[in-house]
Amino acid sequence: MGRRLRYCMSAALVLCILLPAAAPAQINPFRGSRSPGLSPEDNQLLFESVARLNAVEPSQVGSSEAWNNPQTNSSGTSTILRVFHSGGMACHQVRHHVIVAGRQPGHNYRLTWCRTPSGEWKIKG
Repeated sequence: MGRRLRYCMSAALVLCILLPAAAPAQINPFRGSRSPGLSPEDNQLLFESVARLNAVEPSQVGSSEAWNNPQTNSSGTSTILRVFHSGGMACHQVRHHVIVAGRQPGHNYRLTWCRTPSGEWKIKG
């Protein structure tokens, strides 16, 4: 499988798992299934943990931030796997390990986050 195709598939999967609650007007592929995805509060906790991870400078491989929502029993960690520059931006590849509603073993998603010239961290597409 080509690198670009793997990236597109990973990004689509992340959008299905991490964002369904953040965008209620969009179709939720998990509605009515056994896997409801993350709640809006779970999403907020996840992105707050990523913001903490992104705020540490310099970014270091192995740095990790965890989150946990006792109300939904969902949790996760984000860990920097690689630090590099791309297109003049500081970037790092992050593994997001997400456990939805306590269902083990959880899932891993790898995303590349880059700091834009304005200082914001964005997922590199």
